[in-house]
Amino acid sequence: MSLLQPNQNRWSRRWTVGMVVVLVGATVLAGCQSPASKRKLFPNMPVMGKGRTSALDKEADPLDPMGPRNVNRLVFHDLSPGQISNTMKTRGRHKIDQSAAQEAFDEGQRLYRQALATLEAGDPRGEAKSLFDEAAKKFQFAASRWPDSALEQDALFYEGESQFFADRYVQANRAFEKLITVYSGTRYMDKVQARRFAIAQYWLSLARAHSTWTPNVNFFDPSRPGYSLAAEARRLFHRIRLEDPTGKLADDATMALANAYFEAALYQDAADTYEDLRRTYPGSTFYYQASMMELKSRLNSYYGKSYDSSPLVKADALLKQLVVQFPNLPDQDREVLSREAAEVRHLLAERDFALGEYYERRGENRAAGFMFQEVAKNYGDTQLANKAQERLAVVRDKDPLPPERAQWLVELFPKSEASKPLIAAGDKESIFR
Repeated sequence: MSLLQPNQNRWSRRWTVGMVVVLVGATVLAGCQSPASKRKLFPNMPVMGKGRTSALDKEADPLDPMGPRNVNRLVFHDLSPGQISNTMKTRGRHKIDQSAAQEAFDEGQRLYRQALATLEAGDPRGEAKSLFDEAAKKFQFAASRWPDSALEQDALFYEGESQFFADRYVQANRAFEKLITVYSGTRYMDKVQARRFAIAQYWLSLARAHSTWTPNVNFFDPSRPGYSLAAEARRLFHRIRLEDPTGKLADDATMALANAYFEAALYQDAADTYEDLRRTYPGSTFYYQASMMELKSRLNSYYGKSYDSSPLVKADALLKQLVVQFPNLPDQDREVLSREAAEVRHLLAERDFALGEYYERRGENRAAGFMFQEVAKNYGDTQLANKAQERLAVVRDKDPLPPERAQWLVELFPKSEASKPLIAAGDKESIFR
């Protein structure tokens, strides 16, 4: 036994390495394929120019880095023992078969209704998930056999619903994304977005509970993505608000996305998203909350006097706007705004004062005096105003410009003479007589 054990371990290692190489090679080849070659592999993929927008073309759009994923992509759970047979049936090349599609759809509806009835009865034997799983396979098969049809639209919706109740949220979201991509005006839009919003919230709650010491990678749980829970949740919120900007959950998704950015310490993205909510949905119930959170995000995205001042400028403008829009704020909120306004003005004065000190160190006392004067005039309510007055009195007594460096080197170069006019003054008058 001891002689055979090393041999077995060697072959086991070789098999594992071989499988890893095959999977990596397949991933690389899939990534290197052109959209045309991918459409050959997936003949039912929506094509540009036929009233349907290709998800591949959207995914490659540089203006939308959080664009929809390839709706025909494979995920790890598609290759699980219970799913691989259905994956092979729906991913291979095949002809349109309306009768087979209708038969599979009817069977899926029967299983779906049976699963719902089992849930209503309390699911005593735990059969509901397996029934929803079988129904999802039938709906996926029906959609693959009759593309560009009302049946495909219904099948995609019920596939997503079945996957949702089977706790396969990644595959459910993929079915819903395909439905919205292929049928952008679908009558199921409100229901689909409600499901996707719930999925994004669930993934975000998992990300909050996730420990920083454990790897954020998943290979076995079909209810969560393979990696990056928080990023997938933010992507989903972003897609919901873009795909249905006038829907019931558009402002909710925008607010949830901004809050997710804030939790991830992506303060610039959070501030821009809060601002987008204020401008796009002025009647939203989140308007005041978004305004306050935007103010906080702007201040958190300011990195100091040596960096860009736009966060402070926008925060100052927002503070003035809030005072005008909400004149009857509670005393607690008004106190917060007053404190934030004082901090913003101090930081703005600090920038100008630091610039004046820089000019003073260079010996450019005229420019330094101008900056100190600006601080004293525009920010008289700050502590730096008195310091600016003191520094202004000092630089006034100094030479306005720094001494010329290396004067002997400057004198080596010839002095430029003023160019003579082409037309003398007297001749110019004679021309215009």
